[in-house]
Amino acid sequence: MDFFMDNLVLFGSIGMFTVVYFYGYFFIFNRLWKGRYRYEAASCGMSLTHGTVVAVLCCYEIFSKEWVLDAPNTPFQDKIMEYSMAYFIVDMLNLAFTAPDDYLFIIHHIGTLSYMISCRYFIHHGAVSVMCCIAGGEVTSPVQNIWTLAKLAKDASQKAKQLFISISPYFTVYFSIVRGGFGPYLTWTLGKFYLRGHADNIMPRWLAWCWMFKLAFAIVASMLWVKDLWLALFSRTKPQGPVQVKSD
Repeated sequence: MDFFMDNLVLFGSIGMFTVVYFYGYFFIFNRLWKGRYRYEAASCGMSLTHGTVVAVLCCYEIFSKEWVLDAPNTPFQDKIMEYSMAYFIVDMLNLAFTAPDDYLFIIHHIGTLSYMISCRYFIHHGAVSVMCCIAGGEVTSPVQNIWTLAKLAKDASQKAKQLFISISPYFTVYFSIVRGGFGPYLTWTLGKFYLRGHADNIMPRWLAWCWMFKLAFAIVASMLWVKDLWLALFSRTKPQGPVQVKSD
């Protein structure tokens, strides 16, 4: 009971994201989307609710305070992590039931959850690093989810297709800058601090290595997606050659 009362944001947010998911599935995305696309669209609605809010909160935490990577977690930072953990728990359950073959995304969710759980409940320090990681991962969320929804609906809606085509170049550039620029810089900065033992007084070195491995994995996965985004964009914008007409 004490654990429940101490984590009201976590359990309340799990309930909220569950409601958002099923509301989207049954009432918002029940026309254009069918089958697996409908589950993905409902997940996007939940991701949009999570990412937009948490990106603003984490950016506030990053830019309003000094980066002290081994500082004790503040109560507000703990609540942000609880809110974010709730989203990943609900979405991981969604993936387990609707897309169990999406191993990369499931592994990403497990890695992200374990990072936040260890910071929130075991060492009670280092939340600034979590704020930075969440901000870097979620600051693209509004554009990314709109782009994804348009992509899912482009075969059923001409408006969605036009939106997908028009937003793709901007999303690709924006995503590349954040994940391909800020992401590696953040990983390098955190790695220099934690792997050199500057936080040995608040966390075991093996946990620091686990944190950095998860970040490195996320960066590699992001780079692969950046590559796929650019390849897809070039393939869509590549001019078509002249149509050859066979003569009798």
